[in-house]
Amino acid sequence: MKLLLLALLLAAPLASAEPGSVRGEVRIFVTGPDGKQTPKADRSGVVVYLTGYTEEAPTEVAKMSQRDKTFFPSVLPIVAGQKVEFANRDVVLHNVFSRSVARRFDAGKNRPGETYVETFKKTGIIDVYCDIHEQMVATVVVVPNRAFAVTDKDGRFELRGVPPGRHPLFAMHRRDEKSDIARVEVVVESGGTATATLELTETRADDTHLDKHGKKYGPRPDYSGKSP
Repeated sequence: MKLLLLALLLAAPLASAEPGSVRGEVRIFVTGPDGKQTPKADRSGVVVYLTGYTEEAPTEVAKMSQRDKTFFPSVLPIVAGQKVEFANRDVVLHNVFSRSVARRFDAGKNRPGETYVETFKKTGIIDVYCDIHEQMVATVVVVPNRAFAVTDKDGRFELRGVPPGRHPLFAMHRRDEKSDIARVEVVVESGGTATATLELTETRADDTHLDKHGKKYGPRPDYSGKSP
């Protein structure tokens, strides 16, 4: 009986350590020609995520499609080890690729209706482009756990299932320089909700990039969905 009671007492703190959540908002400021910063009205598309612990990637395959020569969504957060399906839902050929240090890949030319699946094993920020259409840009954000969210137009977010403790909280917008990722620390209590506000400055004015060979884009054939 004494051993059973001792075991119950030792287990009690673990049983009471329920996951919590983090809520808050991201504020984005835009620098005008005069150097002054003004608040941005639409604060959607910011990835907010926690680090400090890892979780297994979900078996669900994340999706990023190509339609109207555009990536949907333009920013996609996933867990390290998760697969992403790049589906051509367009009427022309696409060649999805990335030369990012975190993950290099080349899907090759995919016809309308074809898909390409890539596994992202390491955390990091991966810029995704099309080797045929220079204007197509997107970002895959690979994080260590499932505590992430993408802000709505008001900049609001909520992360659920967060283990109690002190965690670094980050906000990343694909229109910002990599060095300008916002960071704060939050303390999540058992079953509680922590709040936080993060601020970003929109500094990258364009999406200029090189093709998959590391060269400037030149004239490309006008592929219409047929084999080149």
